[in-house]
Amino acid sequence: MSDLNGHIKLEGMDQVIKALNSADKKVADAAMNGLEAAAFEIINDAKRNLRRNGSVITDKLRGSGHAERKGLEVTVGFFDTTNRSSGYALYYEFGRRAGKMPPPDDMAAWAYKKFHLKDWKVANSMGWSFAKKIAENGTQPHPFFVPAVNKNTKGGRLGGVLNSVTEAVAKVLRHSTAAFAAEARRIRNTPIEG
Repeated sequence: MSDLNGHIKLEGMDQVIKALNSADKKVADAAMNGLEAAAFEIINDAKRNLRRNGSVITDKLRGSGHAERKGLEVTVGFFDTTNRSSGYALYYEFGRRAGKMPPPDDMAAWAYKKFHLKDWKVANSMGWSFAKKIAENGTQPHPFFVPAVNKNTKGGRLGGVLNSVTEAVAKVLRHSTAAFAAEARRIRNTPIEG
């Protein structure tokens, strides 16, 4: 539209500019959603690795797997929420050196389930025995998390993490591009008055 002074105002550009500004936020949100989805895939792969290792007895370790989004960060891992046996996932992943005894109560709960015991007195006795043996000899590593991370960050398919982020961002960009094109067609077809 033009005014009496010969200035031409292109109507609809404010919507295009607004859409461009919101696209940045949408792209960032899509990237974070893709990153969060990839984090959950890492957790799921790690849980599958635990099952394959025959390592699911009490389900304590599998249940501690979490992906958490805070701002522009996604934290993924296996975290002890009770703080009673801090480092359990690390000890399982990398093994434990001899020297320190794990919590006998946790070992008793493990023995109770592992051996299908009916008597807690027997389980407690076994728990103490296992804890002492671990203190004396340590434990072997049973990698489950690092292989899941490696699987999802490397490989010919760009790695699952990068793939998830790329797909989420591409989807937003395709939608935004279609919206921009529609708005441009509308502006192009709007007659200029003079």
